[in-house]
Amino acid sequence: MDRAKNIIITGEEVDFNFEELKSMGVSVFHYPMISISKIDNQIESNDYEYIIFTSKNGVRYFLKNLNSKINSNLKFICIGNKTAQSLIENKLTPYFIVKRNYSRFMCEEIKGLNIDKKAKILLVQGNLAKKDLHECLSKYNYTEQKIVYRTDAIQIKQNEIIKKLDDEPTYVVFTSPSTFDSFIDKYELKDNIISIGETTSKHIISKGYNPLITAKMQSYEGISNSIIDFLNKNLNYELS
Repeated sequence: MDRAKNIIITGEEVDFNFEELKSMGVSVFHYPMISISKIDNQIESNDYEYIIFTSKNGVRYFLKNLNSKINSNLKFICIGNKTAQSLIENKLTPYFIVKRNYSRFMCEEIKGLNIDKKAKILLVQGNLAKKDLHECLSKYNYTEQKIVYRTDAIQIKQNEIIKKLDDEPTYVVFTSPSTFDSFIDKYELKDNIISIGETTSKHIISKGYNPLITAKMQSYEGISNSIIDFLNKNLNYELS
């Protein structure tokens, strides 16, 4: 593939500036392929001893659905530093942070906390969440699930994206299966796919495509570093 001139980010939000990539002459564009919105599902947080979050959107829409003030004894469990940071920004303290951003590891790590079997746990997720985590947690503790936000595909097709894909070397970054599905419903992809992690890559492959790069860390920083490594390797190859 030609050396990248453009990178398109398809997630709803971008919380990273990609300065190092830009310094290499790469232009970064944000064209969100999904939108996130609240699902009304009122929560009495003090009915539970533990609240589990799998994303910062879970934190955001949990707070929008709260019926009462949070009890200081409530313990928050979350996946990854981004979700933990969202809690902290809302003046809530993470009790436990799962280091790897995959639900199967989350279940095993939470199991290792030896939470009292009588404790009531609330799992907060979005409408596209798979059942695996809830089913796994429910084997060890009473775990209720509440869906507090929904993900919808952006329907508008943009000529600017088509032009970039047709006229210039352009990589497209996917941060979830839903961003990928929304994109391929409207645009053509070739060998220019970048994935945020294993789950998204598996989904992309299941659709008959092959990611050029899968980020080593599930974050925009991880995506940036993986692209830079790839570009540097290709440049060294071209110069040798």
